[in-house]
Amino acid sequence: MMHVKIGINGDVPERIQECGTYEWWYFDAIDESQQLAITIIFFDGMPMSPYWLDALPKADSRDFSGYAVSIYRKGKKLAGFVHHTEHNEIQFLNDALCIRMGGMIFSKHGNSYSINIDTEYQDATHSIKGELIFTNHSTEQQSYEKGHGNHCWRLIAPQCDVSGHLTFSQYEDIHSEWTFDGHGYHDCNSGKDALYADYSEWYWGRCEIENNQTVIYYHYPASADQQELSIAYLADSSHGIRAIEDCVISLEHKKLTSSLMNIASTITINGTIDGNAIALHIKHLNALEFGPFYYRFLIESSTSTSPSNKLGIAEYFNAKRLKSRLVRTMIKTPMQRV
Repeated sequence: MMHVKIGINGDVPERIQECGTYEWWYFDAIDESQQLAITIIFFDGMPMSPYWLDALPKADSRDFSGYAVSIYRKGKKLAGFVHHTEHNEIQFLNDALCIRMGGMIFSKHGNSYSINIDTEYQDATHSIKGELIFTNHSTEQQSYEKGHGNHCWRLIAPQCDVSGHLTFSQYEDIHSEWTFDGHGYHDCNSGKDALYADYSEWYWGRCEIENNQTVIYYHYPASADQQELSIAYLADSSHGIRAIEDCVISLEHKKLTSSLMNIASTITINGTIDGNAIALHIKHLNALEFGPFYYRFLIESSTSTSPSNKLGIAEYFNAKRLKSRLVRTMIKTPMQRV
C-alpha cells in the first residue's frame, strides 16, 4: 500500500522524470517560545495541483515544479504561497544536495540543511524572506525499507534543531521579523501515479513528546479501496529512529468540517518499544490550513506521565476528493509562475 524508507539516505533524488511522476521535499519547524511555525515544500511535480491532475497521464514533473511556504503565528496563518517556478535546479554530488525552485534554495551538507527563503515576486503584496538551518539529531547511516506501492514515504530527519531568522513584509515594508530557535522535521515523498490511485485518505503527524523524543505516525483508515495501515516511529538522539511495534492507531472524536469531511480531533497510538508498552495521545489544536481535500493542524501530545504541552504538525488528506472536477475547480487559482 505504501513504500516506506527509513534513514538519511532518503534524500537522494530519484529523478524518475517519467510522465505522471513526482517528488517533494518537506520541512516544518516550530519555535514554541514565540508561538511561531513554518512549513516549506519543494516540489518536482505537484500531485495536489489541479493543473497537474488535468495533465495526467502526460503530466511532466518539470512543468509543475515549484514550492509552497506558509508561516503561522499563535495558531493562525499569517501568509502562504504556492508557486510554480520557471528556474529550477536539482544537483546531487558526493552526498551534497542542492535544490533551487525560483527564489527558494535548500542545500544539504553532512548532517545539516540550509534553506534560503524568498517568496517575493513581481507585484507581490507580501513576502517571506530569511534563512533557516536544520541540524539533524541522528547521524545513523543505516537505513531500511518496508512495504510497496506507487507512493514512497522517506522518513529522513524527524528530529532537528532549527535556528535562523525570518522576515515577513507587506508592500515592501517589514511587518515582522524574528530570530528563530526551535525544533523541526524533514521527510521526502515520491510516486508514479495520482495519489488517489492507491489511497482514499490518510492522517500523518509529527510531535515532540517527553524525554526529548519525537513521535511520527501515518494512518490509513480502512475503506472499500484500501486496507487499514497504522505505522509509528520514535526518534531520539540516543537510539535513532525506532518503529513502534504492534502499533494500533485509533481515531476519536470525529467532527464534520465545513467542507463535509469527517475528521478525528484526537488520535491515540498504542504499541511497544523494546517490549515496553507505550500509549500516546495526539490532539488537534488549531486548523492552520483547511480546504475541500486537506487540513493541516497544530497538535499537542500527552502520555500517562506527561501533560499536554509538547507541540507538532499534522495533516489530514482526502486523496479521493482530488478525483472530483468540482474540487479541482474550487482549488484552481491563476498559475503564478515566478
